[in-house]
Amino acid sequence: MRPPAPFSRRAFLGGALAAGLSALTLTGCSTNAFSGKSRTITVMTVANEVTDELLASWEAAYPDIGLSFITFDQIRLNSMIAAGNPPDVVRATGASQSAYYAARGISHPLDDYLRASSVLRLDDLAAVNDVWRWDGTTQGAGAYYGITKDWSQDLMYWVNTRMLEEAGLPLPTDDAPLSHADLLEYGKEMTFRSGGKVTQYGLFQTTPRIAGISTMVASAGGSVYNDDLTEIDLTSPEARQALQWYVDVAAARIGYTLVDVSPEGWDWPGFSAQRLAMDGAGYWMTGQITPDQEVEPYARLCAAPMMGRTRVSPTTAATGFWISAKSSMKDEAFAFVEWFCGGEPAAQRATTGWGIPTVDSLVERLPQETELQKAAYATQVNEQKYLSVVPASPFIDATAIDASLADAFARAVRGDISVGQWADSATDSVNALLRTGASLVGK
Repeated sequence: MRPPAPFSRRAFLGGALAAGLSALTLTGCSTNAFSGKSRTITVMTVANEVTDELLASWEAAYPDIGLSFITFDQIRLNSMIAAGNPPDVVRATGASQSAYYAARGISHPLDDYLRASSVLRLDDLAAVNDVWRWDGTTQGAGAYYGITKDWSQDLMYWVNTRMLEEAGLPLPTDDAPLSHADLLEYGKEMTFRSGGKVTQYGLFQTTPRIAGISTMVASAGGSVYNDDLTEIDLTSPEARQALQWYVDVAAARIGYTLVDVSPEGWDWPGFSAQRLAMDGAGYWMTGQITPDQEVEPYARLCAAPMMGRTRVSPTTAATGFWISAKSSMKDEAFAFVEWFCGGEPAAQRATTGWGIPTVDSLVERLPQETELQKAAYATQVNEQKYLSVVPASPFIDATAIDASLADAFARAVRGDISVGQWADSATDSVNALLRTGASLVGK
């Protein structure tokens, strides 16, 4: 494994700027749990992720270790890293961010801890944790630089079977997923208008993000990156086909897009009210759809669509935690990661259906009582055969690429520029950022 390039405040500030790390700001407040303990670790995560009930469980298990929580704020995190004083534990998306932090020597390898753990055993870790691995050149190989808390193959989607039947469309099967071309036609058939307004959207919300585009290209046997992940090419025939699909969806107005924005910001409210025929969430929604909801008898989880002939169904998030290489309390930090990702909190989360556990031994706890839960579980088990790592470049944060894609998207939909021109401009702008990011880590 090649060691990460020497880290400096200038390099990180420049890299963060070049990568366009988004300001996913919630609040900047900190709260302390069990202050006065002999040892206290700082955890940056989203508000209320660790409930009072779980905190009581933590204190019972680790009475001498206090927890100081900082609500996740990307700008604050960047500043803390640049100042050389990052939190001990940080929440992040493994699929898109793990290599970025590992390549800079910011996150700490966890293999020694994992080999000694009886909770997060290496032989029990779900394959999804490969997105947290980095060997200096390749995501998916080498040491683990973080652990997923729970996950889903996020490009799977839910469909309302009643709306399918009314449109005379067959239900996709687990072994024969729809192509993206078919998905576009399904969306058109299930979209209805009255008085110039859309009364029912046929397709889930779509946004041209690099995670989805990379997967579409991978299903066609290609890659958006060169071998060392220092350059991107969105002008290839496969990438242009993917970009064209997003333009066609937006132009047809069959689902919420960047030019036809959802008032709720996500699919669930419309899907629940049966104003939206599809919900673009993976297995996660098993925990949301309950028997008391009118949509429950009709909701069905479907396999991820394919643009090409190769089935690829990655996680685009694999949200979890990494430990700072600068932490002076790595043992205590890992105790938190181990407890939250594989201990009692993980066991409780598994029973709700809100995501798949990060350890295989907890999968049996996923709910399988209702017909919806049984069908979703069966679909998920089959889909896992197609789980793979679709690499993200360590030299740029995915949000920077998404911003470059969004910049000219509306013009492409209006026809002011061609899809080819959109691909050219996005490729040029992202490659400029990639060159800066690569140079800052000695590439």
